[in-house]
Amino acid sequence: MSPAGPFSDSLYTSNKMNANGAVGDHLANGKLRNGNVATIEMANGNANSFSNLRARYDRMIDQENEKTKFLTELMSRFETLNEQYRDEVQATSRERQLYAQFQKVRETLEGQVAVLTSALERDPFVLILIDADGMVFQDEFIRAGETGGRQAAARLQSAIMDYIHKEAKNVPTSSKIVCRAYANFRGLSNTLVSNTIIPDANTFYDFTLGFTRGRTLFDFVDVGPGKDRADDKLIETFKLYIHDYHCRHVFFGCSHDNGYARALEDLAMDATYLDKITLMEGLPFGKELLMLPFKTNKIDGLFRTSALTNLLSTSYAPPTADPGTNGTAAPTTNLANGANGATVSNGYYTPPVGKVIPVYNGLPSRFPAPGAVRQSSAPQTPTMGRASPDVRPDARTPSGTVFGISAVESKAPPVMNWAAKAAAPPPIVEEPSYKPCARDEVIARNRAGQRVDPPCRDYDKAEVDRVKKIKLCNVHFLRRECPYGTNCTHRHDYEPANAEIQVLKLVARMAPCINGSHCQDIKCIYGHRCPAPESRTPVKGSKTCIFGKDCKFPVELHNLDANVVKTLVIR
Repeated sequence: MSPAGPFSDSLYTSNKMNANGAVGDHLANGKLRNGNVATIEMANGNANSFSNLRARYDRMIDQENEKTKFLTELMSRFETLNEQYRDEVQATSRERQLYAQFQKVRETLEGQVAVLTSALERDPFVLILIDADGMVFQDEFIRAGETGGRQAAARLQSAIMDYIHKEAKNVPTSSKIVCRAYANFRGLSNTLVSNTIIPDANTFYDFTLGFTRGRTLFDFVDVGPGKDRADDKLIETFKLYIHDYHCRHVFFGCSHDNGYARALEDLAMDATYLDKITLMEGLPFGKELLMLPFKTNKIDGLFRTSALTNLLSTSYAPPTADPGTNGTAAPTTNLANGANGATVSNGYYTPPVGKVIPVYNGLPSRFPAPGAVRQSSAPQTPTMGRASPDVRPDARTPSGTVFGISAVESKAPPVMNWAAKAAAPPPIVEEPSYKPCARDEVIARNRAGQRVDPPCRDYDKAEVDRVKKIKLCNVHFLRRECPYGTNCTHRHDYEPANAEIQVLKLVARMAPCINGSHCQDIKCIYGHRCPAPESRTPVKGSKTCIFGKDCKFPVELHNLDANVVKTLVIR
């Protein structure tokens, strides 16, 4: 049963009965009690009941207010949480979109990486670079011709593969072997012939052919004559491949030449290249190459360990004293029983009859140098031992296209007895003089003693190209002493006009003389000063012509004084 509230029916009924009962008692007794007392008692009871109700009402109002406050706070928090939830839902939605895009991009990039990785790992190779002018293969390989070339290629590849398996752990075993050997075929073959290693130049050509055919990726390249031709090609090829990821290792055959140290020292501080470069040894390493921190490898029995001797070049030393060597005579070499039957006696070279003996260092001159005493016209006795007394190789002309010597034929002076010698006038010694008006007889020089070439006709590209196509022999038409005769690869049977001769002189002058501006060969046909026009923005101390660093002429043959003086001034 629930308790009685302030307004419950049970409470109202009880109060009503009490009030009627009290009234009835008073009426039954026939008398009325004191009215004031009854009134006060009723008033007190009503007051207490109202106070109680009021208190209870206030409590309920407070509870309602508290409930309202709680509900208000609850709704406020709900709204806040609802806003946060909406923000989170939106952020999550953006993240899902970004994640979906990321997944697509990731899949794309992973595919690209897989393709690139496959491309990088495909066809790795090892590069071998050989300066074959100095790293010369062993004699037995070269003598065997094409068979020797194939054997040398197989030996080289086998040695490199063994080295890779043992030393270069980071190089895949499936790597291909690529070899580039550079050399001046004509010059090197002539040197080999002069050293009696091979009977003729064709043997060397057969060797290079066999080397190239021996392995698919092996090439023996002819760079032709010219200073540093092989060096330049070797260095540029090295720079091209050293940063290529497919090129896993480089074997550099350059032990004979310290000049390669310039190209290698820039990479000596990088640990990556220290493991990627190996220097191959043929001749003993030069001092500067030994100082580099790269690994070295020597393949026994493949390359010569001693340098070739240029016998024909040595034989051209004149027998007279050389002022530059304190009066001591230059050494001579006896070529008796040498290649092609050539002989040297008392320092003079006697070419074989009907044969041409090539020499590596260029064409000799049969005229004395301007600073030397001219040959006396006094008669010679047979005891002088000279088969060709007029052949005086005091100076040599460098050749941009031909290596050889001229078998100059001259009539020997008549043999005179002692009486005739006594009656003969004393020899006349002529001092050299430099007269620019007689350029055909003397060498014109400027105040600094540098050779001044006579002027040529103006450059006409069309005419130069036309004359080049005729393939005229410069040495035959300009010097009249081609050493190759009927074996020359250029034409001798053509009759050029005077204008074509002038063009031929211009073409020859475009090749630099290896003796530079101090060349003393009167008949030299090559350039002693760069003929190209000067650049609009020349840099002092460099090649100042329009070709810049690509010019064939060295720096010292640029911007020379072209004013000829009569007297040579030594400074």
